[in-house]
Amino acid sequence: MAGQGRAQQSGTHRSIRFLITEADTPGFWQYSFSIGDRNFTGRIQAVLGLLAARRVKMKIDRLLKHNAPVEGVETPPPLVPPAGPKE
Repeated sequence: MAGQGRAQQSGTHRSIRFLITEADTPGFWQYSFSIGDRNFTGRIQAVLGLLAARRVKMKIDRLLKHNAPVEGVETPPPLVPPAGPKE
């Protein structure tokens, strides 16, 4: 099948641009994205490109949640529980 290139997808999630490319091995995708000055790359196992994109978005969410705030990415303020009834 000459002339066919590997499938590619790109997108933006929470102001972070990512790229997903089909790997040489069927069912695997390579991803890359940057948060601040840190670059992240890796492989994800998924049959479809849309499923791979979803998994990369989940990975971005996990990194943003567990790491210190990154410059340029705004996080919402923490929720404050409602005050109890005054007596």
